[in-house]
Amino acid sequence: MAFPAWTDLLTFVVILVIGVPLVYLFSKAVRLRTKPIEIAEKNKQAKLSLMVFLAVFAIAFAILAYYAYGWVRMTLTEDLIYVFRDTMWIIAILLPMAVVLKWTRQSLGSIGITRKNLNKNLALGFLLSAAFIAIIAFLAPSIGGGFTQLSVPMALSLVSFAIIGFGEETIFRGYIQTRLTAQIGTVTGIIIVAIIYAIFQFPVGYFCYNGDITSAVYYALWRLSSGLVFGYVFQRSQNIIPSSIFHTLLVWGALLWGLYF
Repeated sequence: MAFPAWTDLLTFVVILVIGVPLVYLFSKAVRLRTKPIEIAEKNKQAKLSLMVFLAVFAIAFAILAYYAYGWVRMTLTEDLIYVFRDTMWIIAILLPMAVVLKWTRQSLGSIGITRKNLNKNLALGFLLSAAFIAIIAFLAPSIGGGFTQLSVPMALSLVSFAIIGFGEETIFRGYIQTRLTAQIGTVTGIIIVAIIYAIFQFPVGYFCYNGDITSAVYYALWRLSSGLVFGYVFQRSQNIIPSSIFHTLLVWGALLWGLYF
């Protein structure tokens, strides 16, 4: 694992302490003004969102178990098989949400998929990403990292991370967070979604690190921290574009500087 324990704690703190103020400042800088997405039948939708999470978790766990013991291994191969695997993974975990959206006749706008404020949302996503990649580059030499190189495998990794980032943000922020914050409030909703996002990531870390529970916990905790910031990005924008961009480039930037897997 790239991070020893103390650096995992460091990144957990840095992402929160720096991320939250930057989200606020950059959203103000681009003059992004939004209203919360309105959710009808809040109680019903909140319950359905938790049911969707349970279905997503079950599907993800089954796929991960197959990857661990099947022909497609849980490794960062940085090739077309890796991109294909991640594409199939995201399609599979998006299915429960898609079924419920269709059944309840909810629009794509209700999960933050909209062209409204497109340029401002793109600007917010890329500004946050650029700031964090610069921070990662600054910290990397002192915590065991270093610049790798721009290459075809790195480009393929970017494609995979973009697919994963868009998919996970759609489920956890676009769908689940909108429903929970509408029912239980903004702060509580963001925190709960970040926690269940970390729970979702625990088996990913567990299978990635060959059953090493300690590494899986670090993996999940890192996602808890970033999940809180992703949630705040979505709350400020009410659109999955900036959080998806930030999600993608934060992870890819860490890989670029030798600090991922």
